[in-house]
Amino acid sequence: MFQRILREIGKSPKGSKRRKRGIIIEGMQVMTGFLSTISSKLDAKGRVSVPVAFRTAAAAQGFGGIYVYPSFTMQAIEGGGQLLMDNVSQMIGQLPPYTDERDALATALFAENYQLQFDGDGRVSLPESLLAHAGIEKALVFVGLGAKFQIWEPSQFATYREKARQLARQHRGLLHSLAAGPLPSHTPPVEEND
Repeated sequence: MFQRILREIGKSPKGSKRRKRGIIIEGMQVMTGFLSTISSKLDAKGRVSVPVAFRTAAAAQGFGGIYVYPSFTMQAIEGGGQLLMDNVSQMIGQLPPYTDERDALATALFAENYQLQFDGDGRVSLPESLLAHAGIEKALVFVGLGAKFQIWEPSQFATYREKARQLARQHRGLLHSLAAGPLPSHTPPVEEND
């Protein structure tokens, strides 16, 4: 049944209602963001099983796979679904054409980008160049970051997570300033009919 739901999510079935943060199918809302930290490992053939929650989020964005590329700021693999790639394309498209900055960012984000389809068991084969970039030999960890995710070698991520927590504590006041006032207790997403 779960595989049928994943197939249907990508099709936006008749009678479904789109939401800004997901899609409702048969009374169930599927989130399109990437959440949690999940450990995994490469199998003997170099494949990794993408966590179910990540596959569901990617499928809800209309693609039965993930996009991955080497982070140009960290020793990790960056990834996401169709929404991430659409956002990256829009950001680069807003830069002046034929500039060094635009070409450098497009090269960093598109030239080494891989579009990986899930196999029947939800696995993908990560390219050797990405594994080498992240220092991954066998064990790895998927790290959800909302609109995107990262794939890390576990000890590298543990070091980064501690630094990120310290930085987050130092800058926690930014979250309040971004909210421009008190946060609502709960605002349901706005429904839109297809």
